[in-house]
Amino acid sequence: MYRLTLTPKAEEDLARLDVTIEQRILSRLKWLCENCDGRNHKALKGRHKGKFSFKVTKHYRALYAFDRRTRALTVSRIQHRSKVY
Repeated sequence: MYRLTLTPKAEEDLARLDVTIEQRILSRLKWLCENCDGRNHKALKGRHKGKFSFKVTKHYRALYAFDRRTRALTVSRIQHRSKVY
């Protein structure tokens, strides 16, 4: 299992959301930490190179990076899919 870390920007993004959506997103991120090794990661290009995208709800995406050596997953942004990229 990976250790989940949220950047200050990701924490701000979560704080702006409704509590039910926030809980759903945190649940999906916990699932990602448990299943990180067994899934295909969607790599991003351009200014987000080195990060990956994860669909946390129908309309929200999380941008993250992970390190297999340290077993750490860092979420940098959580926003609506029209704004996150």
